[in-house]
Amino acid sequence: MHVSLLAAEAGELIAFREPSWLVAIVASVLALAGAVYVFVSARAMYLAPDALSQINMIGPAAGVGLPLLILSNLVYSWGEVGFELETFLRAIVAIFMLLIVQAVGSYIMGRALHATHWDHTAPLSGGERAKEPK
Repeated sequence: MHVSLLAAEAGELIAFREPSWLVAIVASVLALAGAVYVFVSARAMYLAPDALSQINMIGPAAGVGLPLLILSNLVYSWGEVGFELETFLRAIVAIFMLLIVQAVGSYIMGRALHATHWDHTAPLSGGERAKEPK
């Protein structure tokens, strides 16, 4: 592992280590998994038949994809500078707050959708609704 020193603004030197290949692979896998969750959720939102389904498609991206991206950043940071409690606590708080915002946001969007008295089962593409069985 190669260690070098970087000059910081205040003049002190900060130790910097290149992450090992294992850290880089773990961070890459976490980042790719998070990006796939976000991409698949965005694609599912695009293909969703109605507004209520679109709101539901936010869940996997915000509940799994973004926390995986945060964990990827955390693992890579640990590979560069080692374990820092401050970085760990920031990541935990970010994930926790992200889950709270996602839950509250989904609730508010669902309530707003129902408050408009709009037929949320109508197709968004302008097509016709499927015939109901008699």
